[in-house]
Amino acid sequence: MKKTLPFLIAVLVLAWMTALLPVSAGAEPAKTMLTLYEGPKTMTSSQTASVTANGYDLFVYDVMVNHEHIWNADTQPTTTPMTYFDFDGKVRLEIRMPGLEHPVENAEVIPRSWGITPEVADGTVRFTITEPGQYTVVFNGSVHRALHIFANPPETDLPDFGDPDVFYIGPGEWVMDAIALHDGQTLYLSGGAVLHSMISVANAKNVRICGRGIIDGSDYPAWNQPGSYARVPVDLNHSRDVSVEGIIIANSNCWNLNSYSSRNVRIDNVKIISGRQNGDGFTFQSCTDHLVTNCFARTWDDSLVIKNYSGSTKGITFRGMQVWTDLAQSMEIGYETDKGLTLDPEICDVLFEDITVLYNFHKPVISIHNSDDAFVHDIVYRNIVVENAFMQGDNGNNKELIEMTLANSSWSTVRDEFGSIDNVLIDGLTVLNTPDGKVPRSRLAGHDEEHRITNVTLRNVTILGQPVTTLKEMKLSVDDYCENIGIR
Repeated sequence: MKKTLPFLIAVLVLAWMTALLPVSAGAEPAKTMLTLYEGPKTMTSSQTASVTANGYDLFVYDVMVNHEHIWNADTQPTTTPMTYFDFDGKVRLEIRMPGLEHPVENAEVIPRSWGITPEVADGTVRFTITEPGQYTVVFNGSVHRALHIFANPPETDLPDFGDPDVFYIGPGEWVMDAIALHDGQTLYLSGGAVLHSMISVANAKNVRICGRGIIDGSDYPAWNQPGSYARVPVDLNHSRDVSVEGIIIANSNCWNLNSYSSRNVRIDNVKIISGRQNGDGFTFQSCTDHLVTNCFARTWDDSLVIKNYSGSTKGITFRGMQVWTDLAQSMEIGYETDKGLTLDPEICDVLFEDITVLYNFHKPVISIHNSDDAFVHDIVYRNIVVENAFMQGDNGNNKELIEMTLANSSWSTVRDEFGSIDNVLIDGLTVLNTPDGKVPRSRLAGHDEEHRITNVTLRNVTILGQPVTTLKEMKLSVDDYCENIGIR
């Protein structure tokens, strides 16, 4: 049965195994450090996927995803396999998929930038990796039961487990009440740990959340079901100088990693897989100075999202990330841009850089929806690769590649005033695949003469292998309340 504790306890057993394995024969001894994490004894490795790394069995988790690409308040997620380990050197992966309806005949490793062509023989997939990162394997041309592999770098800068302000959660499956972290505290979630709880950082500073374990929300029904409510796995509120590193967030019943009115937050190598209603990935409201790097988000709602709930948002960077959006937008600013009814609200100095969108199945990839009265400006999208732009939209609408609008919506708080959008740069946008082999449409729409979209520049756009140099080629519609919109 699951272990149930009122709060954190120290467990002095590490569920890891380090093997220095020779990976090549020759004069120079090449070594691989491989750290494997046993799954909790209360859980069973997935029956869908079997994975080995350099011949060692990996524990494979089944995590919730959702293949329904139209909003449904009562949708029921399915599962997909996920595994993880740490390494430095070279790892040979071998995958079998007994849970598929048909034997594996072909497989693809994404993102394509890895440059990996796997070997497939007798239903087994084999390939070698030499770099830490997130790898996804798609079988038989179907995204159903895609395997997510999180190959972490070795852990560094471990906390001092003898420090009374360091809370250590060891291997195993744990059910705990909400965990509140205060000034100067660290929570370390060990590899091999599955924690059913919520971590709250409210009005605190100098807080760290780190490790290799999983925060799992599968014990909680979806937030919109009778008797349930939102349980955010990692919730930062009016805090500063916070770091979140290395963990996995899975099966949340709502948002996944939320930051509200916080500043100076660093998030690195955090992996999110979410398949339930309002399963936003990295979502920030009225925040300043946030840096998100080397992360992964597969979500059933907006993957990377910025809003204003109580004030302005400034200085947000998402860099070196992979995104898979089953529902809603991949990179969204809005719709709520002044939910707090503040004076002169802004969203500015935002950078999305080196982002790979593995799949977008629903709404726009790049979107700014200024649904209130904010001044949204100085927004940069740089080196964005969309591997599969499959936007289906709702009822045939809202399936653009890029959409920027000034309009009231069901999420509006300010309904009698409007804002503006200015100085947006999209520098390096590549679309590799669309469902019909055609360029997807894009749309910019201002509101009136005083509330306009101005100075939007696109550079280095390539769609389906062809450079795009005009708005017509881009299929970008611009209304009368837009000015200085162009492809350079």
